[in-house]
Amino acid sequence: MTNDVWKSRYLDAYDKVLLNSDIYLAVRNFHVNAMKKCKIVLDSGAGTGNVTEELLKQGHVVYAIDTSKKALEILRKKCTKYDQRLKIYDISAEQLPFDNEKFDGVTSMFTAHFVDDFDKYLTEHYRVLRKNGIFAFTGRTSGENMKLVLESYENSLRKRDLFPKLAPEMNIMRKSILGKVSKIVKQGYASKETKKILENIEFKNIREFPNPYFGQCYSLIAHK
Repeated sequence: MTNDVWKSRYLDAYDKVLLNSDIYLAVRNFHVNAMKKCKIVLDSGAGTGNVTEELLKQGHVVYAIDTSKKALEILRKKCTKYDQRLKIYDISAEQLPFDNEKFDGVTSMFTAHFVDDFDKYLTEHYRVLRKNGIFAFTGRTSGENMKLVLESYENSLRKRDLFPKLAPEMNIMRKSILGKVSKIVKQGYASKETKKILENIEFKNIREFPNPYFGQCYSLIAHK
């Protein structure tokens, strides 16, 4: 994700808006719940650490990776009290420096559409999973319907009586998403295409779960 948006005020506003968004929290909770039985977890494309933090709260050991230094700084500050169970890496999800079969679970939320080599990204996650390990994945097919997504974010803020208090942050999100974020979708594979690639890599028991992002995103769980 080589774009200046990941260094901008977008990340300062990100958590304030999204941690009060019904649709975002639904997807975050899907990823956290998918890792319930996994002791050692890789959070691939961890961003500001919203999945990581919840996993740490529940007692998991988490390896968090991302290529945004600013996002990882936010993650580190957010998760300071869990240092003993947290390892942070500024690395790409397409070339993982971890041993084969290291993790009980891998979770990757809103990351795949930013990678350059989608097949390599999925193959690497398969490699580092232990036998019968769980892979939770949310991908994006396009940057369409972003106005509906943004409307949902704002409605969630209003429902929580956080608007107009967070109107400046919502405005930053709106400008960043419409101006840059929605245009960085490198890999727009649909769920059917992704399932086929996962099968070819030898993932099994692939299931799709409901995703509230107005048809632009989909969520899967697969096993090694």
